[in-house]
Amino acid sequence: MAATHHNARPESTCLSAVADHAQIDETNSSNLNEQDPLLPLSSPRDEASTASENGLLWLMGPALLAGIFVKAFDIAFLATSYSRLASDLQHFKDASWVMLTASICSAIFVPVYSYLLAYHGIKRMMFIAYGSFAFGLALCTISTSFWQLLGSRFVVGFGSSGITLLSMIVINEIVGVKQLAIWESFVTCIEMGTSMAAGPLGSWMYRSFGWHSAFLLEVLFALTGVVVLHWSFKKIACHARYSQSTLLKHGDPSQLPSHADGGGWLLLILAVTTPLVAFTLGDNILRWTDPLEVALLILGPLFMVTFVVYELKIASFPVIDMTPIFTKKYLSVLFQVFGVISILNSIVFIIPPYIQVRAFDGPSFEDWALTCVFLGFPIGAISGGYLIKNNILPVQRIMLANAMALGACCSLFAMRLIKPEAAQHAPLLVVFGISTGLWQSCLLYATLSSTEKKWWPQTLALYYLIETFGADLGMALMSTITRSVAKIGIRSSLGDSKTTERIILDAMRDLKSVRGLNAGARTAVLVAFEKGMHTAFFVPCSLAAMVIILAAAMNTKHLDKNPERSDNEAIAPTN
Repeated sequence: MAATHHNARPESTCLSAVADHAQIDETNSSNLNEQDPLLPLSSPRDEASTASENGLLWLMGPALLAGIFVKAFDIAFLATSYSRLASDLQHFKDASWVMLTASICSAIFVPVYSYLLAYHGIKRMMFIAYGSFAFGLALCTISTSFWQLLGSRFVVGFGSSGITLLSMIVINEIVGVKQLAIWESFVTCIEMGTSMAAGPLGSWMYRSFGWHSAFLLEVLFALTGVVVLHWSFKKIACHARYSQSTLLKHGDPSQLPSHADGGGWLLLILAVTTPLVAFTLGDNILRWTDPLEVALLILGPLFMVTFVVYELKIASFPVIDMTPIFTKKYLSVLFQVFGVISILNSIVFIIPPYIQVRAFDGPSFEDWALTCVFLGFPIGAISGGYLIKNNILPVQRIMLANAMALGACCSLFAMRLIKPEAAQHAPLLVVFGISTGLWQSCLLYATLSSTEKKWWPQTLALYYLIETFGADLGMALMSTITRSVAKIGIRSSLGDSKTTERIILDAMRDLKSVRGLNAGARTAVLVAFEKGMHTAFFVPCSLAAMVIILAAAMNTKHLDKNPERSDNEAIAPTN
């Protein structure tokens, strides 16, 4: 029988207080949505403490924004330039790994931060996250090969995962879960505002000074973030009224279990990486019928199931406590998180190479297409946060309407009615951004609302794990389908020969190599790549259908089982 996991952790730390706080009586918990934080303070809240926490937000705000800013800049620069960067390093066929490496590392290490937070405190873990992120970017700056760059991105992912998780924990520590939606929309505005500028600026620096220059600028931003973080904690420590804040607690490293959950960590790494490696190797290094490829495709899901069972039934100190997972409401929301994030990253991932293929010999909207998506994102996030905070519409209604809108956008992409290489289609890209921004506001609130308060730290870590894995899997599937269909199309048009295989190999390394081909062969290669990308849109369309079904089921369940209960109450967090 599994041990009682939470009792194994130090009782004096910030996370262990969550379980005790969950026992607050009905009087104090009647205003749960507005007041209760993820990491509760040691004393009840009153007007003075609320004012104190507003002051904390002003002091911590610059540090949080600095980390969020540089992380958004890094993502936007790579999202716009990753295919060109991989092509310049002679690895166009492996371009997805420029994005995937940091994401895989982020998925693996999000639970690490959640786990170690109880023993080392928020302050120390934030410095580890910011410092690792800056160090990883410095390694990117001095990288000279594709594989060195991937190793550097792994370090970046370790820091990035901590910045994401700890920022949300700190904000929720101060404002509470219901206010989290509106504050997350504000954070989204900062991220997307940065992304809108970072894409064109990074592309310009790339063309003018080389890709190292963009990473050098990011290093300067990251080091500034470390300095601002130090200033924020120093200012907080100077105020006596903040002396009991959870932000200043150091935890108790001596209580760290002597035996880490090595089996859990190994299974988590295998569960996250095996499917991605399988899709990357398929029709690239290994044939789909190769025994090793078949084994990898089978082992991926098996590792996932084994990880959940091991953490739930066997591990004494689990990486993630799986207890809150097995409820229909939570699983429904979690699958929607997976689907929506996979859709978003699938389409954002495919837009740059899609434009590169469709506008190969002419002017294009390449530098600004993703900027239009990023422009719509904060509009949707703010709208969603406002609707949730003020109870204007129930969350499950917003999710259903938005699921249908997202499905419509995916269908328009698949039917070639949205042409991202054309400036006149910019409004449609903005609409897609608005839809995904609305989801950003709904998903985190709906996730926390689906579990009891005492499980929120684990819930938040699992949320970001599923979010990151969904993003990675979406990108890997799009890359794999595009590559496989493109190869079939090129061989069908040019015939099976050594010359054709050389053309395929060169195009997969660097798409610009097709400029040296005759007009007919060049057209055949570009048409094959375009067909492959359109075939890959089957992935987001299928996921959109799944999300629509789950969102509809959530609404039907509340109508059938709670005919006299208000919609806002139906999805309110449980006590």
